[in-house]
Amino acid sequence: MGALSITHPQWMDLTGSDGTVTHGADQDWFPDVWQQRAGCGPTTAALIFHYLAQQSPALSPLRSPMDHDQVGFIEHMCKVWQYVTPRSHGLNRPEYMVEGMAAYGAACGVPLAPTLFAFPSARTKRPPYDQLRSFVAASLAADCPVAFLNLDNGKVKELDRWHWVTIIGLDGDAAALLDSGNALSIDLALWYATTRTRGGFVSALGAGKEFATC
Repeated sequence: MGALSITHPQWMDLTGSDGTVTHGADQDWFPDVWQQRAGCGPTTAALIFHYLAQQSPALSPLRSPMDHDQVGFIEHMCKVWQYVTPRSHGLNRPEYMVEGMAAYGAACGVPLAPTLFAFPSARTKRPPYDQLRSFVAASLAADCPVAFLNLDNGKVKELDRWHWVTIIGLDGDAAALLDSGNALSIDLALWYATTRTRGGFVSALGAGKEFATC
């Protein structure tokens, strides 16, 4: 199980008006209080679109204009919010992320076929850990970050519950994440073994289809 990572993690770095560089974006940047409270899903989607748009001309409409300043990224976040829109309990089902990503891609003229690896609450119905890891690995191998919905972090103290984060790397069972403008690492196997609720993983480009669940 070798190390995998998106090819250009530096593309995720954003610069604030004071010159401060963050690793990814923060939902607190949204202008509205409700957006700040419920915006982790749209923020994650906006960050993934930002990365994919830099890969090729075909994907470039997913983020315009292409820059790395915080002010411009906030405009991008607000645009993504219109399609990846939280409900009354937030974006609390991974299916909502799939639907929103596909709708945003269609609005930008970029056909997307997001793939979902669903994670049920019942332990007897959960797919094997190797399938989960393979789904994440396949998406990263395709140079596509993974949107990860964690509703209960189990024994993984680094995660916030009821929260979307962006997976950008995998080394053994250590998953590299971006969350709230910070880079961190978690034990994905420990999360799998100890989380008590459902969750989900979404690949915007449909990578990992052979490991996807419904």
